[in-house]
Amino acid sequence: MKKISCWLLIVLLVLAGTGCSRGTSLPYILPVSTVRNKINITVDPRVELISIVQYLSSYDELMTSADFTYRTDVDEYFAEFSDHQAVNLYESMVGTGFKYSSPANFALGLTDGLYLDGDVEYGDHVLWGAGGEASLKDFSEALRDFSRESDFHAFYSSHEEYYRDNVYRVASSLGDWDYVQELQDYFGIEYESFNIIPVSLYGGGGGFGPRVERDGNLDVYSILLPFDQEMRGEIPVYGSEETFKLLQRHEFSHSFVNRITDMYLDEVMEYEYLLDPIKAEMDEMSYGTWVTCLNEHIVRAVTTRLAYTDSKSQGNRALRRELESNFIYTDVLVDALEEYENNRDVYPNFISFYPRLLEALEGK
Repeated sequence: MKKISCWLLIVLLVLAGTGCSRGTSLPYILPVSTVRNKINITVDPRVELISIVQYLSSYDELMTSADFTYRTDVDEYFAEFSDHQAVNLYESMVGTGFKYSSPANFALGLTDGLYLDGDVEYGDHVLWGAGGEASLKDFSEALRDFSRESDFHAFYSSHEEYYRDNVYRVASSLGDWDYVQELQDYFGIEYESFNIIPVSLYGGGGGFGPRVERDGNLDVYSILLPFDQEMRGEIPVYGSEETFKLLQRHEFSHSFVNRITDMYLDEVMEYEYLLDPIKAEMDEMSYGTWVTCLNEHIVRAVTTRLAYTDSKSQGNRALRRELESNFIYTDVLVDALEEYENNRDVYPNFISFYPRLLEALEGK
């Protein structure tokens, strides 16, 4: 028995000594986060890592053009990893459509150790864009190796103060507005959590509104893209007070609207002919399918109705802006939503009203 115990000890020591091997788990990174008005505001390590991989690639459509210290730090720290397998894989996946919201959405569905989470079901735009689940698995493995080889944990830890400044800027932009209550009341649906994730290396202003479902619980997100030309000091800016409010309403609304559109997909496709008159304009804005085009129209109609709750002038301005941006069906959807708001006893939630909303498009 003593001899067996000795051998077991030797085996355990050998296994412990392989802690630096490619198969070991990554060190846990404690996210920099705060809570304001029931919204979690976080610089998420998974999203931050994937944004660095994107930044190192030749894909620059989404990346910042601003000069600031954090960007310089990324340039210097990760310079030798620009040809890493994770970067090369990402570049090949861009060619199949893995861009815009898909990479961040993918990152949010990973475990803290950067493995695919079996409890998360990715949307088609993530799966198809990446080229299938096998490609996502390969990419997650490459991300783990990138994180390990570059010691991303050390980089993240050394920039905690910068991340905290970002988080606090977003928190102050929220003010006292209760977006969670406003949107859950409007759509008649409750979600597990609301989350805002600012990403410094993204640029151009705006955001994405992904959602992640685990074990029946749905977490919704607003991924923030800084406005490159409005930097104040070293901390990115996420728009004026009015712009910021519009962005949060818009991105969080996507998590409601996109999901409900998927429920009525057969009915939705009956109106696909409505894409034809604005196909070129929608293609230019990357809303080139009828589903994405319709979702954008509905979300913009909802945010316009919410702007009317602020004031008539803000509502009128919002509607005019959407129509001038070639979202030509916004006006009929806005009118239909007024019917929804005035008949909540008949339509307790947005799911029940959605077929009527589609009917408003008839004859357009």
